[in-house]
Amino acid sequence: LDAARATADARWGRPREGHRPVYLVAPAGHPNHGDEQLLAGWLRYLRHALPGTPVVVDCHTPGQAAVLHHSEHPDVLFTDTLWRLASEHTGADEAIGFCRAAVGDPGLRPALATGIDLLRSASVVHLIGGGYVNDLWPHHLGVVAAAGEAGRAAGARVVATGQGFVPCGDAGRLAGALRDYDLVTVRDADSFELLAGTGVPVRHVGDDGWLALSAAGVVEAGDHPVYSSDPDACRDLVLCAQSDLVEPEVLADTVARMLAAWAVPGERITVVESIPGGDRVVWDRVCARAAAASGADGGQGGYDGDDEVGRALADLRLPRARFVPFQELWATGLPARPGQVWLTTRFHPHLFAAARGASGVALRSGSAYYDVKHGALLAAGSRWSSVAADEDPRSVVSGVPAAGGVDPATVAALVEVAERLAQEIYAGVVGRTLR
Repeated sequence: LDAARATADARWGRPREGHRPVYLVAPAGHPNHGDEQLLAGWLRYLRHALPGTPVVVDCHTPGQAAVLHHSEHPDVLFTDTLWRLASEHTGADEAIGFCRAAVGDPGLRPALATGIDLLRSASVVHLIGGGYVNDLWPHHLGVVAAAGEAGRAAGARVVATGQGFVPCGDAGRLAGALRDYDLVTVRDADSFELLAGTGVPVRHVGDDGWLALSAAGVVEAGDHPVYSSDPDACRDLVLCAQSDLVEPEVLADTVARMLAAWAVPGERITVVESIPGGDRVVWDRVCARAAAASGADGGQGGYDGDDEVGRALADLRLPRARFVPFQELWATGLPARPGQVWLTTRFHPHLFAAARGASGVALRSGSAYYDVKHGALLAAGSRWSSVAADEDPRSVVSGVPAAGGVDPATVAALVEVAERLAQEIYAGVVGRTLR
């Protein structure tokens, strides 16, 4: 780390300083556009707020994360120490116990001893936001517990921000994993209620995505912008439909019915890919249905010959839609603007598009995981409609939505709250030097 800092200091013309690193923990590198944008927002903030302070990012896929994020901070290092420890157990209790023991005694996993030493040198250990600590991935509680244990041993400030802990069937276990944290902020009321009265210093603040919109972390050359300025990508209707954690065939039918009802032609549609590959599965099914109904697939689609929805889709000329793959999305930003309509299952496209002023419909998967997330945005001021992925959207949404997104004054207030939280967390960090 010293050599990396020296190189960065020489490149940026900074005086050499002995700052202890800020240690960010994130689910980065998969990639998923929402998770990556949260990390980018924190890296931009730290670059401006704490110049000269090195940053370590501990994530599950550090190689890909380094490719995605290396230009956002002049002195950032990527590792996977905590995630490798947690991956050794699938159960929550086993992961918590093992990971705590391993950071306390590096000899348990000597191959990771150097990484553990780096973790224990931090001035701040910070689990940034996301929905990765819940019952879907119980072993991630090992990441949480080990980060707290290491921070306590190092005398570091230990925080978690923008967390979504639902679904969670054992609030006591979650509180135990968070026992060493100085502050925990959550993005939804359900997560707050889980921890209220447990002794964990918890606040209901909001998602870390609001910090990504902060002027304090202004986007510069080499950064990855939140929003696209490409008019061809920013078409009238934007779709972002996932295939993970949902039933793709059910979701594809709902999307097909909605597109057929709205009758927006393909040349006015954009499809964005938040997770590469996975987020075009539903769109491909919709297009296949249109092709089958028109006979363009040579009868291979297997759809009923009297498919009214399919015929309506065929009339829309869906192949004329603009597809924005993740690589382009990451390089140029989310194609969101006022006056648009969005149709998405994903949480962060809802947040960022609504913040931009776009109208939209949030498609709920029926799981506590996604329904709570979209509900938190509706409670925060999003004027979007919300439809369950397995119900007929025409019975819920009449006509193309035009209500807009989140009021600009509300967006400004949410961003200000995120900025104040960041300032609170990192106040005095510059004075924490290497021992």
